[in-house]
Amino acid sequence: MSQMFGTDGFQVARWRRRVSFAVALMLPLLLALTGCETLQVGSDYDRTTTFATYHTFTWLPRDNYGIANPLVIEQTRDAIESALEQKGYRYVAEAGQADFAVDFTLGSHERVDVRTYPRPYGGPWVWYGPRWWGYPYWGTGVDVYRYREGILAVDVFNARTHRPVWHGWAKKPLSREDMAHSAEPIRKAVEAVLARFPPG
Repeated sequence: MSQMFGTDGFQVARWRRRVSFAVALMLPLLLALTGCETLQVGSDYDRTTTFATYHTFTWLPRDNYGIANPLVIEQTRDAIESALEQKGYRYVAEAGQADFAVDFTLGSHERVDVRTYPRPYGGPWVWYGPRWWGYPYWGTGVDVYRYREGILAVDVFNARTHRPVWHGWAKKPLSREDMAHSAEPIRKAVEAVLARFPPG
Protein backbone atom coordinates (compact mmCIF):
# COMPACT_ATOMS: atom_id res chain seq x y z
CA MET A 1 0.00 0.00 0.00
CA SER A 2 2.84 2.38 0.83
CA GLN A 3 4.49 1.61 -2.49
CA MET A 4 1.30 2.34 -4.36
CA PHE A 5 1.04 5.81 -2.89
CA GLY A 6 4.77 6.48 -2.68
CA THR A 7 6.79 8.90 -4.75
CA ASP A 8 7.33 6.40 -7.56
CA GLY A 9 3.64 5.63 -7.83
CA PHE A 10 2.78 9.31 -7.90
CA GLN A 11 5.32 9.99 -10.67
CA VAL A 12 4.05 7.06 -12.76
CA ALA A 13 0.46 8.22 -12.38
CA ARG A 14 1.40 11.80 -13.28
CA TRP A 15 3.40 10.58 -16.31
CA ARG A 16 0.44 8.50 -17.51
CA ARG A 17 -1.90 11.48 -17.21
CA ARG A 18 0.50 13.66 -19.19
CA VAL A 19 0.88 11.07 -21.95
CA SER A 20 -2.89 10.59 -22.19
CA PHE A 21 -3.42 14.34 -22.30
CA ALA A 22 -0.74 14.80 -25.01
CA VAL A 23 -2.22 12.02 -27.13
CA ALA A 24 -5.67 13.55 -26.85
CA LEU A 25 -4.33 16.95 -27.89
CA MET A 26 -2.35 15.57 -30.83
CA LEU A 27 -5.09 13.31 -32.20
CA PRO A 28 -7.21 15.99 -33.87
CA LEU A 29 -4.10 17.61 -35.34
CA LEU A 30 -2.94 14.30 -36.82
CA LEU A 31 -6.39 13.65 -38.22
CA ALA A 32 -6.44 17.08 -39.83
CA LEU A 33 -3.02 16.62 -41.39
CA THR A 34 -3.92 13.15 -42.63
CA GLY A 35 -7.14 14.43 -44.15
CA CYS A 36 -5.32 17.23 -45.95
CA GLU A 37 -2.87 14.88 -47.60
CA THR A 38 -5.08 11.90 -48.46
CA LEU A 39 -5.81 11.23 -52.13
CA GLN A 40 -8.76 8.85 -52.39
CA VAL A 41 -9.00 6.85 -55.61
CA GLY A 42 -11.60 4.47 -57.02
CA SER A 43 -12.68 2.87 -60.29
CA ASP A 44 -15.31 0.69 -61.93
CA TYR A 45 -15.51 -1.04 -65.31
CA ASP A 46 -17.60 -3.12 -67.69
CA ARG A 47 -16.76 -6.77 -67.01
CA THR A 48 -17.66 -7.79 -70.56
CA THR A 49 -14.97 -5.58 -72.14
CA THR A 50 -11.69 -7.11 -73.36
CA PHE A 51 -9.24 -4.32 -72.60
CA ALA A 52 -6.35 -6.28 -74.12
CA THR A 53 -7.68 -5.35 -77.56
CA TYR A 54 -7.25 -1.64 -76.85
CA HIS A 55 -4.13 -0.05 -78.36
CA THR A 56 -5.07 3.43 -79.62
CA PHE A 57 -7.06 6.24 -78.06
CA THR A 58 -8.53 9.61 -78.93
CA TRP A 59 -10.37 12.35 -77.08
CA LEU A 60 -14.14 12.35 -76.80
CA PRO A 61 -15.31 15.58 -78.49
CA ARG A 62 -16.35 18.21 -75.96
CA ASP A 63 -17.01 21.93 -76.37
CA ASN A 64 -17.00 22.99 -72.73
CA TYR A 65 -15.41 21.54 -69.61
CA GLY A 66 -17.14 24.04 -67.31
CA ILE A 67 -13.79 25.26 -65.98
CA ALA A 68 -12.83 28.93 -66.09
CA ASN A 69 -9.08 28.28 -66.17
CA PRO A 70 -7.99 26.91 -69.59
CA LEU A 71 -4.54 26.05 -68.19
CA VAL A 72 -6.11 23.45 -65.91
CA ILE A 73 -7.82 21.82 -68.90
CA GLU A 74 -4.56 21.63 -70.84
CA GLN A 75 -2.64 20.34 -67.81
CA THR A 76 -5.20 17.57 -67.33
CA ARG A 77 -5.22 16.59 -71.01
CA ASP A 78 -1.42 16.52 -71.12
CA ALA A 79 -1.22 14.44 -67.93
CA ILE A 80 -3.76 11.91 -69.22
CA GLU A 81 -2.09 11.59 -72.62
CA SER A 82 1.31 11.15 -70.98
CA ALA A 83 0.06 8.53 -68.52
CA LEU A 84 -1.67 6.51 -71.26
CA GLU A 85 1.33 6.70 -73.59
CA GLN A 86 3.58 5.46 -70.78
CA LYS A 87 1.29 2.44 -70.57
CA GLY A 88 1.87 1.75 -74.28
CA TYR A 89 -1.27 3.28 -75.76
CA ARG A 90 -0.95 5.51 -78.83
CA TYR A 91 -2.90 8.71 -79.37
CA VAL A 92 -4.63 9.16 -82.75
CA ALA A 93 -6.46 12.29 -83.85
CA GLU A 94 -8.91 10.41 -86.10
CA ALA A 95 -11.71 8.88 -84.05
CA GLY A 96 -12.18 6.14 -86.66
CA GLN A 97 -8.67 4.82 -85.94
CA ALA A 98 -9.07 4.73 -82.15
CA ASP A 99 -9.97 1.73 -80.03
CA PHE A 100 -11.21 3.86 -77.16
CA ALA A 101 -12.09 7.48 -76.44
CA VAL A 102 -11.18 9.34 -73.26
CA ASP A 103 -13.01 12.11 -71.42
CA PHE A 104 -12.53 13.77 -68.06
CA THR A 105 -14.33 16.07 -65.65
CA LEU A 106 -12.89 18.32 -62.97
CA GLY A 107 -14.68 20.00 -60.13
CA SER A 108 -14.56 21.09 -56.54
CA HIS A 109 -16.98 21.79 -53.74
CA GLU A 110 -16.97 22.91 -50.13
CA ARG A 111 -17.03 20.20 -47.49
CA VAL A 112 -17.54 20.16 -43.74
CA ASP A 113 -16.21 17.24 -41.69
CA VAL A 114 -17.08 16.79 -38.02
CA ARG A 115 -14.75 14.60 -35.97
CA THR A 116 -15.01 13.52 -32.35
CA TYR A 117 -12.19 12.32 -30.15
CA PRO A 118 -11.69 11.49 -26.47
CA ARG A 119 -10.64 14.45 -24.38
CA PRO A 120 -9.48 14.18 -20.75
CA TYR A 121 -10.48 16.65 -18.12
CA GLY A 122 -9.28 16.67 -14.54
CA GLY A 123 -10.90 15.81 -11.25
CA PRO A 124 -11.90 15.01 -8.68
CA TRP A 125 -8.77 15.56 -6.60
CA VAL A 126 -8.57 14.58 -2.92
CA TRP A 127 -5.99 15.12 -0.20
CA TYR A 128 -4.42 11.83 0.78
CA GLY A 129 -1.57 12.01 3.26
CA PRO A 130 1.17 14.33 2.04
CA ARG A 131 -0.16 14.63 -1.54
CA TRP A 132 -3.19 15.42 -3.67
CA TRP A 133 -4.52 12.44 -5.59
CA GLY A 134 -6.93 12.31 -8.45
CA TYR A 135 -7.61 10.98 -11.92
CA PRO A 136 -8.92 12.40 -15.22
CA TYR A 137 -12.35 11.76 -16.63
CA TRP A 138 -12.73 11.30 -20.37
CA GLY A 139 -15.14 13.43 -22.32
CA THR A 140 -15.69 14.04 -26.02
CA GLY A 141 -13.98 16.74 -28.06
CA VAL A 142 -15.46 17.89 -31.36
CA ASP A 143 -13.53 19.46 -34.24
CA VAL A 144 -15.17 20.91 -37.35
CA TYR A 145 -13.10 21.17 -40.55
CA ARG A 146 -14.18 23.24 -43.54
CA TYR A 147 -12.26 22.72 -46.75
CA ARG A 148 -12.57 22.58 -50.54
CA GLU A 149 -12.43 19.11 -52.06
CA GLY A 150 -11.22 18.66 -55.62
CA ILE A 151 -12.53 15.81 -57.78
CA LEU A 152 -11.11 14.36 -61.00
CA ALA A 153 -13.00 11.75 -63.02
CA VAL A 154 -11.63 9.96 -66.10
CA ASP A 155 -13.96 8.03 -68.38
CA VAL A 156 -13.15 5.56 -71.16
CA PHE A 157 -15.59 4.72 -73.95
CA ASN A 158 -15.47 2.07 -76.64
CA ALA A 159 -14.75 4.14 -79.76
CA ARG A 160 -16.93 1.95 -81.99
CA THR A 161 -19.98 1.32 -79.82
CA HIS A 162 -19.66 4.55 -77.77
CA ARG A 163 -20.47 2.59 -74.64
CA PRO A 164 -18.76 3.56 -71.36
CA VAL A 165 -16.35 0.78 -70.34
CA TRP A 166 -14.26 2.27 -67.53
CA HIS A 167 -14.62 5.01 -64.92
CA GLY A 168 -11.93 6.19 -62.50
CA TRP A 169 -11.93 9.00 -59.97
CA ALA A 170 -9.77 10.74 -57.41
CA LYS A 171 -10.64 13.27 -54.74
CA LYS A 172 -8.53 15.25 -52.33
CA PRO A 173 -8.83 18.27 -50.03
CA LEU A 174 -7.30 21.21 -51.89
CA SER A 175 -4.73 23.44 -50.24
CA ARG A 176 -3.96 26.98 -51.37
CA GLU A 177 -0.74 25.63 -52.87
CA ASP A 178 -2.73 23.07 -54.89
CA MET A 179 -4.94 25.79 -56.33
CA ALA A 180 -2.09 28.23 -57.01
CA HIS A 181 0.14 25.61 -58.67
CA SER A 182 -2.23 23.02 -60.10
CA ALA A 183 -0.01 21.13 -62.56
CA GLU A 184 1.65 18.82 -60.01
CA PRO A 185 -1.51 17.92 -58.05
CA ILE A 186 -3.31 17.22 -61.34
CA ARG A 187 -0.45 15.01 -62.57
CA LYS A 188 -0.44 13.01 -59.31
CA ALA A 189 -4.23 12.59 -59.39
CA VAL A 190 -4.19 11.47 -63.03
CA GLU A 191 -1.41 8.95 -62.41
CA ALA A 192 -3.21 7.58 -59.35
CA VAL A 193 -6.46 7.15 -61.30
CA LEU A 194 -4.91 5.64 -64.43
CA ALA A 195 -2.80 3.25 -62.33
CA ARG A 196 -6.09 1.28 -62.23
CA PHE A 197 -6.42 1.23 -66.04
CA PRO A 198 -6.70 -1.23 -67.62
CA PRO A 199 -8.38 -3.23 -64.84
CA GLY A 200 -7.37 -6.68 -63.85
